[in-house]
Amino acid sequence: MLSRLDSKSQDVITDDLDFTTIPGTQTGIQNSRWNVVNLKNAFLPNGPWEFVLTNNSRSYLNLKRTWLVYTFKITDENGEAIKKSDVTYAPINNIAHSIVKNFTLHINSQLVYHNASNYAYKSYFENLLMYSDEQKKSTLSIAGYTPEATVNNKDSNGYKTRFQWACDGKTIQAAANISIDFTNQPRLLLNNCNVKLTAYPNSDAFLIESHNTAASTVKYKFEILDVYCLVNELDLTEGLANEMEAALLEHKMLQYPLISSQVRTFCIEPNRMDSPSSTLFTSKMPRRIFLGLVSGKAFNGCYHESPFNFQHFNVRDVHIDYCGITTPGRPMNLDFNSGKCIEPYLIMQEALGHTRNNTTCNSITFDQWKSKGYTIFGFELSPVAHESSLFELVRPTNTSIRINFDKPTPEGGLYCVVYAEFDQILALDYQRNPIIDTVI
Repeated sequence: MLSRLDSKSQDVITDDLDFTTIPGTQTGIQNSRWNVVNLKNAFLPNGPWEFVLTNNSRSYLNLKRTWLVYTFKITDENGEAIKKSDVTYAPINNIAHSIVKNFTLHINSQLVYHNASNYAYKSYFENLLMYSDEQKKSTLSIAGYTPEATVNNKDSNGYKTRFQWACDGKTIQAAANISIDFTNQPRLLLNNCNVKLTAYPNSDAFLIESHNTAASTVKYKFEILDVYCLVNELDLTEGLANEMEAALLEHKMLQYPLISSQVRTFCIEPNRMDSPSSTLFTSKMPRRIFLGLVSGKAFNGCYHESPFNFQHFNVRDVHIDYCGITTPGRPMNLDFNSGKCIEPYLIMQEALGHTRNNTTCNSITFDQWKSKGYTIFGFELSPVAHESSLFELVRPTNTSIRINFDKPTPEGGLYCVVYAEFDQILALDYQRNPIIDTVI
């Protein structure tokens, strides 16, 4: 006898028997186009680079589809191609994102975004942790991202690939989407806004990687030849544009909910068994936190060390203190040399939503995480940490990090790079003045 599993279950038919439903018709957007935006100021290889993305235009701007396109080459200090056959060199990984040290974004002359000098780490964390291996090998390749089995290794395929791009003074072109708060949300920017984006580049020593002994006699130059911006503009139909303007006058405000990602760094001096007390965020609880350790030399720019070589440095415990809570709730007592370190790898992948999931994965193996330059710790602080469609309750608190080591920190010290995500709302009032809900 046929019966329902539960009486509340409703009658449905499968999609292949639905002959009446027709897709909706888009009637709001009249056309879409790509525009090239050249520099507003005179081009200087060492920046800053200023772009006016839209200047009181009637068009709406799709900020999520904004790209910077670079043309550059690596030469000796005199601008000549490097002729030494025993020297290898390459741009660092994720180069199109790493070129920029920090961005500022102004809307109608008001500052709505500014980061410290760590944008390269912000974008690297996002591309490494949150994209699949297929994306890294395809769409991210135009940004100069090359997957590497081992970071900071002259024999890795990623380093060899980047060397082939740059050797003999070849000219390289790379493009990167702009990954700042307002450009990472899907809503269009209202028309009749003046939007200015300013980029400040990193130093040559930070952007070039070379592992040969003979390279110590070579001084490199990262020569940027050209930079321009690609933006995507949309024109609304006349009726919808008028309705949008009327709605803005009636409600006085349009809102843009977004996830704000912030990067902080702090120094750990040599010969320490623990990190200094570090309160990094002082307004509200982050959704989730990721952190990694790099040598002081690599962080400050060194040809012989990748700035993205995140090693374990004999970490024993990592603790996040917030809202009177400590996570993890007990000491992990890690021992990387004996392989007793699987728990933080699992917690990191859980924070990304990659475990027990057959649709997304960052392809970082446990062996790579443990000893190949990918030792990044991740912690969920919010139960909706990887649900971008939901906000968390606002919990005012200080957030601090404690790290303990089994052995003293090495000569030259370490830098801890911390990536955190927060809920945020940016709004435009009826006069198109930007309003930000909080300062983190």
